[in-house]
Amino acid sequence: MKTLFISHKPPYPIVDGGCHAMDRMLRDFILAYPEAVISYVYFETEKHPGNRKKIPQEIKKNVDFIGIPISTKINPLSAFIHLFNNKSYNVSRFVKGNIKKQIELLLSQNEFDIVLFESIFSGGYIDDIRCISNAKLVYRAHNIEHKIWEDLSKGEKNPLKKWYLRHLSRKLKSFELQFLNKIDLIMSISKLDQSYFKNHTSTRSTYIPVSMKIHSIKMMHNGSLCFLGAFNWLPNKEAMIWFVDNVFKELSNKFPTLTLEIAGSFSNEITSISEKSNVHLHGFVESSKEFIAMNGIFVAPLLSGSGVKMKVLEAMSLGVPCVLSSKAAEGLALPEIIPVCQNKADFIEKLSILLLDKELCEKIGKAGQEFIETEFSSELVSNKIIDSLNT
Repeated sequence: MKTLFISHKPPYPIVDGGCHAMDRMLRDFILAYPEAVISYVYFETEKHPGNRKKIPQEIKKNVDFIGIPISTKINPLSAFIHLFNNKSYNVSRFVKGNIKKQIELLLSQNEFDIVLFESIFSGGYIDDIRCISNAKLVYRAHNIEHKIWEDLSKGEKNPLKKWYLRHLSRKLKSFELQFLNKIDLIMSISKLDQSYFKNHTSTRSTYIPVSMKIHSIKMMHNGSLCFLGAFNWLPNKEAMIWFVDNVFKELSNKFPTLTLEIAGSFSNEITSISEKSNVHLHGFVESSKEFIAMNGIFVAPLLSGSGVKMKVLEAMSLGVPCVLSSKAAEGLALPEIIPVCQNKADFIEKLSILLLDKELCEKIGKAGQEFIETEFSSELVSNKIIDSLNT
């Protein structure tokens, strides 16, 4: 089977949840089709330049990676023009002539069975591909992208920013639905998102979770909370600022020695919160697993976003107790013991209990790990990939 993956950013190095999901998809695809011939086109941007040295050797031997440098910097004039046309500026920034030429060259030299889009932002080439290829077009849906921007607009207090975010979400929604109806198959990472695709498109969709390995790393109960995520993703930035200003501030009054440990790329986006007492920014860390395991209870106070949150799954795979917002828990049929919070008061109450109850922390951690083992194994995911592509 010949397969072409197209992604708006490099899967390696793994700097955020999106890269992690892309890595797992590639591994599970290879497990499903060990003889597959895979070409992987990715866009190298200012924010995601890529590093071929970080591609794992066991992946490199199975995949031909093709990185194409482009600039996606926001151009004020182009952004202004997009206010008056019917195109999504979010997507247009990733549509470039050199990428189109490379994709057309690959399609002319190879008869691909499958073209798999790893992001809505790589979808700007679908019409060109459809014109010259008979391959099955597959979309790996990490989320419903326009819903992220809708949620951000709802939480924005500045009237001008609120209007612009709403404008971006409307344009993106229009493109997203058109794109989804041109695809042959949608592989959704989330059951909740898959339900949306089923109700709003005519394209066949199926739920294929992201796989996650179980890890045995001893968790430290050290009177701290932690979060890890990339802060160039606006929902992460929004979540941490809200959590520090609302929840952690009150928890600190009850637990004066409590610390909040925050790691992730682009931490410069949230440097203002590091000025708060007992809030520590670690920036990018080489081992997300070690960081999460060493820093107590994992919190995911997301207020906006879509899809399954990779760092939540990773924390559970380590046996670390997680306390989640309802948004962070979306799309997951979690065991009842795992705390899901609806508001500030919920977070304060549930975290206060856990900070005093080591045994309950361990029970929650174990329940999360068992949930991952049952629902997110590589064997299960690779079999689902085979079933969906053979149907």
